[in-house]
Amino acid sequence: MERRVIRLLSAVAVVMAVMALLVPAAFAEGPAPEPPGNPTVNFTGVIQAKHSATEWVVSGVTVRLNEQTVVNEQAGPADVGATVQVVGVRQQDRSVLARMIKVLRPPVQLRPVQFTAPIVALPAGGLLGEWTVGQETVVVSDKTKLLPEGVVPAVGDIASVTGFRTNDGKVDARLIVIRKPSQVEVEFTGPIQSIGDTEWTVRNVKVIITATTEIIGTPQVGLIAEVKGFLQADRSVVATRIRVREPQAEPVSFQGIIVSKSGEELPAVWGIRPLTSTDVLPSVISVTVTISTTIDETKGPADVGALVHVVAVPISLSTAADANAVLVAQRIKVLRPPLNQEITFAGRIDEIHDDYWIVRGIRVLIKPDTVIDGLTPAVGLMAVVTGTLRTDRVVEASHITVREAVPDVIEFNGRVVQTSPIPGIWKIAPDGMLPVIYDVWVTPWTVIVGPVQVGSHVHVIALRSVSGHMVALKIQAIRNTAE
Repeated sequence: MERRVIRLLSAVAVVMAVMALLVPAAFAEGPAPEPPGNPTVNFTGVIQAKHSATEWVVSGVTVRLNEQTVVNEQAGPADVGATVQVVGVRQQDRSVLARMIKVLRPPVQLRPVQFTAPIVALPAGGLLGEWTVGQETVVVSDKTKLLPEGVVPAVGDIASVTGFRTNDGKVDARLIVIRKPSQVEVEFTGPIQSIGDTEWTVRNVKVIITATTEIIGTPQVGLIAEVKGFLQADRSVVATRIRVREPQAEPVSFQGIIVSKSGEELPAVWGIRPLTSTDVLPSVISVTVTISTTIDETKGPADVGALVHVVAVPISLSTAADANAVLVAQRIKVLRPPLNQEITFAGRIDEIHDDYWIVRGIRVLIKPDTVIDGLTPAVGLMAVVTGTLRTDRVVEASHITVREAVPDVIEFNGRVVQTSPIPGIWKIAPDGMLPVIYDVWVTPWTVIVGPVQVGSHVHVIALRSVSGHMVALKIQAIRNTAE
């Protein structure tokens, strides 16, 4: 009996001790403790409804916000339809109290937009507010980054705008690059479309002829003009120098994988599959390799399966535009030997699946031993991928770092695969091993130096937005095609 009383008194003592700990906490100042057993959650979904400023619905989950909730809208507004990452604590009613909500992708109706035009009007009270750029109304807020740092925009300046098209037709600007028109010297090449005493039209650009304009050659509609001059606020160019020449047949330049050889002795016919089929090149190109062809095997043997860069001319220059023309190689450079090789590249995450991602248009295989660090993977973020590039143009990833997608200026060398009327999209294949072709927006304000045509080897400076779009700031021909 005595033992039972002792055990009972011990139990009561334990209960009293626990209550002594819990009662002060219940009456202490500050937020109530999180319900026990409610773990931190981290998920990605689409905002389906916003019932109030403190209650949203994200992919069927009720998300509650309070004063401590941080909403990151760098990639776009957190409106209905936006894809967001939610980090918070699960509540007893199955809702989530959000600590952080980050916009990964703006609503579908908000389309990324990029353009360049003169500034027509600015707000009277400062830089924040509505600008008129060309014919567009551009909304500038504290989320808008202006470059160069410390620039003071003025009416007449040239503005390159990156942002989102909102439902009211305006542009929500996230990046604006300002240039003074009188300070922008441009060079471009194109066909002469019309000729006047004081004004020509070259590649749809109005070219102003002055008394000091140096003209080399005899101008004629249909000939090619290499124009150098200064950009004006009305998009015209005051020419300082124009060189007129005849249209010239250009060598064909492309990258591809050797798929066949008629023999090891030269001359021989090699079958080369270009990395991307185009209107100019067939799926497999027959290239005649002679003893005069320069073959650079510094990076490995030019065997079947090797990735090579080819510079060639048609057997008959008169059929240079014929996609089925047989080519004679002037130079072949091995970019990657037939064996698999490790590479590292960075790009926007376009798709995420269980066993593979699409990064910058490249299929990236995710294996059980693939190390993924950085931010939580989501479409729209940037991924730095290290892995093995297979001959089927798939990368087996060994390591991926996910980071924030921010507008940045990139530079690369590559070959022009396809051009279009300006403004429009050019396709440019970067040098190196990556099996990808960039879609590059070329505008009337893109500085084009030297004659640039399909097949030209060029150096590109471009602005890449958070959405992955690329707008060319400068394209310069590289005359030394041996690089």
